[in-house]
Amino acid sequence: MNIEKALERRDELDEDFGSGITETSPEGRKKDTEADKEREEAKKTFLAALEADPSLMLTTAGSNFEGWRITDYRGTLSTDAVVGSGIPAEVDAIVSDLTDQRSLLLASKMERAKKIAWNELLFRAHEAGANGILGVRYAVYMLPEHLFGASVTGTAVLLKKLSTADAALRKNLFAASVTGTAVKLEKE
Repeated sequence: MNIEKALERRDELDEDFGSGITETSPEGRKKDTEADKEREEAKKTFLAALEADPSLMLTTAGSNFEGWRITDYRGTLSTDAVVGSGIPAEVDAIVSDLTDQRSLLLASKMERAKKIAWNELLFRAHEAGANGILGVRYAVYMLPEHLFGASVTGTAVLLKKLSTADAALRKNLFAASVTGTAVKLEKE
């Protein structure tokens, strides 16, 4: 198959699955490819900044953040990543199954898929203007042809750090409602 046929076929498949590539002309495709490259560079920069300062994006499997107020919901996000297991991992999995041991190669492929999906979720939340993600959920699944898929979902939110007085008020009001004791709050 020549390159033009391969690109046409890719565009047909992308159309079926809702790809962001919308242009079918060579100029449009080049423009979309350049935009994808710019986005990947922006993602690398963001992930490097996040590694240096994890407080840039708070995450939880729960529904709130202690000491923070949710000021805006930016949407539910879902990302997927697919990676191939490869023949060595498949052989390792068969041997591991026969010897009742863990397949480290297969596990590393699954972790790789999860990490790719996780990084994409973090960046999409950043693009949405969020600084937190609630209700994080993972799913890892097998696909035909020795492929693994990982899906990560969560709700992107904008968070604001509670002031000391807000935090004390929330804590004291909670304590008062549990114990039935009146609480007086004085500003610092």
